[in-house]
Amino acid sequence: MKYLLPIFFHKQDKIDPMVVDFARRLFGESFEGSLLLLACIGLPLVFVIRGAAAIANRYWVNEAGFITLENIRLEVYDRLLELPLEFYQRNKAGDLHARLIGDTERLKAVVVNVAGEIVKQPFTLLASLATLVYLCLTEKSVLFALIAMLSVPLCIIPIHVASRQLVKRSRQLAESGGELGSMTVETLQSPLEIQAYNLQPRQRIRFRENIRRMFDLGMKTVKYQSYVTPVIEVVSVCGFVAALYFGTRNGMTFETFTALALALYMSYEPVKKISSIQAMLKTGEASLERLEYILDAADTVPAPASPRTLPTGPLPIIFERVGFAYAPRPGEAVDAAARPALRDLDLRAEPGETIALVGASGAGKSTFITLLPRFYDPTAGRVTLGGIDLRELDKTALRERIAVVPQQPLLFNASFADNIRMGRLAATDAEVEQAARRAHVHEFIAAQPQGYSTMVGERGNTLSGGQRQRIAIARAFLKDAPILILDEATSALDSESEAAIQEALRDLVKGRTTFMIAHRFSSIRHATRILVFQEGRIVADGAHEALYATNNLYRTLYDHQAHG
Repeated sequence: MKYLLPIFFHKQDKIDPMVVDFARRLFGESFEGSLLLLACIGLPLVFVIRGAAAIANRYWVNEAGFITLENIRLEVYDRLLELPLEFYQRNKAGDLHARLIGDTERLKAVVVNVAGEIVKQPFTLLASLATLVYLCLTEKSVLFALIAMLSVPLCIIPIHVASRQLVKRSRQLAESGGELGSMTVETLQSPLEIQAYNLQPRQRIRFRENIRRMFDLGMKTVKYQSYVTPVIEVVSVCGFVAALYFGTRNGMTFETFTALALALYMSYEPVKKISSIQAMLKTGEASLERLEYILDAADTVPAPASPRTLPTGPLPIIFERVGFAYAPRPGEAVDAAARPALRDLDLRAEPGETIALVGASGAGKSTFITLLPRFYDPTAGRVTLGGIDLRELDKTALRERIAVVPQQPLLFNASFADNIRMGRLAATDAEVEQAARRAHVHEFIAAQPQGYSTMVGERGNTLSGGQRQRIAIARAFLKDAPILILDEATSALDSESEAAIQEALRDLVKGRTTFMIAHRFSSIRHATRILVFQEGRIVADGAHEALYATNNLYRTLYDHQAHG
């Protein structure tokens, strides 16, 4: 105690005797016994209070971390739901998953580990330095003060150097984690292709390379995190030794030196903890940058500031000199991407028309139909519905009027009923069953162990392609939208199923404006009009008989399928 008291009271002999006298009057002559009793009661009480405070602190800090995690994940997920198709075509699903799950988890760790220290340690450092300066001035140890003031700032240098490297390495480590996530998703989604082509050795090599890269980057990150504390300790020891040397040469007493040395040591401890906080913050900074990539992603299909309201009733669709070119992907030559997918398209589709799109692969058919629901906006010209530019309409309101049956429909990990109900979430069970009957999938669903409550499984992988497409067609029946897009909707059906569903589709398209892409020409012979696409242009427009008689490209496409 002899060497600790001076820190708080400067010198032991300066303790006010009135304190002792007051204690004796309070507790009587049995002061020492009362003090012992107080210690026996008070000491456990102090630790109980300390433990309760630690529990509360741990709970509140972790609560703050989980709240942060929840809020960030919700914000990022909401943003992912709204981003256009172009964003997903330019980014890997596994990397986006790593950002949503991994990077948000790292930010939570930053909050949990830093929240309790980020305010405490700077104040501790300032208090320690203030105590040190006070003692130096009181003892007139200016030299000691100069040594202390010089050594403490020197500790900032390794923190600054390490911080710059930590941001770089943490960013690389997170990106490498995204690559690993992408490869994992790719593997889990492609077991058939990997096993059919014996790609297991190749995939193992790639996976190990990614793991090794993450290991190397992780160790580099640890290296920069690890060397900071030892450097700070070396600097502090050097400062301590210098203070000891010059202090003893200038006649400083051992008692005074002990007080000053302890105050100096107390200044180094928060510096070391601040360095750890800085490392955590830099790791979080790299993760935050990756999340901001999603949150700040440009919306290439922006919502109008003041959306217009569509009139009721059947409405014509008009394409006016429409052109479209895809933006270049990362690493892609600009010239290659600038090649327009659509050029100078003019088209008027009257309500109730069934318009078929044919052409070679890459002719522009799929791009054409993505403009209708505003998955993309044209880069030239405009598309109107009822005389209103689609860019002036609310996207949700527009898409409520359109039902889409894609070539490769995705089924959710839900029941058959819920998968069909995606077409209209408020639909009753009876309406769901009616839609399934019209899509000729009711018998199949009814034969399942739990009927419509049977779980489809992830992505519907246990179903055939035709079964998945018929469920997607049932969604379209249920939605009952005035505009219908069929992207090769019967391509995976066998001949018997196709014959049955063609009749249902003919009923579905009545009174609706329908655009259909089909490789089976038998499914489009009854279309009102057939558009022939070639290199992004509509080169012919008419009925089957007229086109077959007058258009060489259409006749070639038709004969190739009929005889091939």
